[in-house]
Amino acid sequence: MTTHTQAKPVGTPTWVDLMAPDTDAARAFYHTLFGWEYDIGGPEFGGYTTARLGARTTAGIAGNQPGAPPMPTAWSLYFATDDIDADVARAESLGAKLLYPAMEIGGFGGMATLVDPTGAQFSFWKAGSHIGSQVTDELGATAWFELYTSDAQAARDFYMALLGATAELMPGGLEYFILKHGDTQLAAVMQIDPSWGAFAPQWMTYFLVADADEAVAITTTHGGKAMSSIDDSPFGRIAALADPSGAFFKIVELPPS
Repeated sequence: MTTHTQAKPVGTPTWVDLMAPDTDAARAFYHTLFGWEYDIGGPEFGGYTTARLGARTTAGIAGNQPGAPPMPTAWSLYFATDDIDADVARAESLGAKLLYPAMEIGGFGGMATLVDPTGAQFSFWKAGSHIGSQVTDELGATAWFELYTSDAQAARDFYMALLGATAELMPGGLEYFILKHGDTQLAAVMQIDPSWGAFAPQWMTYFLVADADEAVAITTTHGGKAMSSIDDSPFGRIAALADPSGAFFKIVELPPS
């Protein structure tokens, strides 16, 4: 488990949030699944919800704002930046498209949202008083991030250049590249399999659970869906799920130590 007390290094995953059509329902679902408690922002922040494990922030939940175009129901990944304008410009020079320009959010920090050259949405976060997730790799918190894309090599090259990362091909025959800063693993890029059907490029967040069977049962009992079986891997027992609003995520139960 890791507790974070300061802004994460530039180019590393720092925050995730969910765009939900019904924030009350989303809060109830994830409280039941992960034990999250919440701080709900005022109307000046659109009622943005910050989820906590104890006192430590772990994720956000947002709803569509009046007058704004509807956002896809999905989990989104943010990368840390200390110069949001420069990073947005570099992303655009590498072929990304700007979706929402850089904006300041009170004293909490700044954000911008883009779409990478393969069609997956991502964001930057420049920390102010909000440093991103204060807890990771703990039950109910984020544990890993994967980009599912229609062109894994193009996406790999884009994020290597954008994040100043190297990439390592995982053995086993899959197009699965691990992005790294030195020896630190950041995230992975994976080729979408045609057998998945019409699956849009997107970042997928993994959350750590104590019992994968129980997590799947809670999800399906409370209106979500199991999108896969529970698969055994060297990294633990993994399942793909969808919450009641249709947002995809994964859970992982670590192997016995």
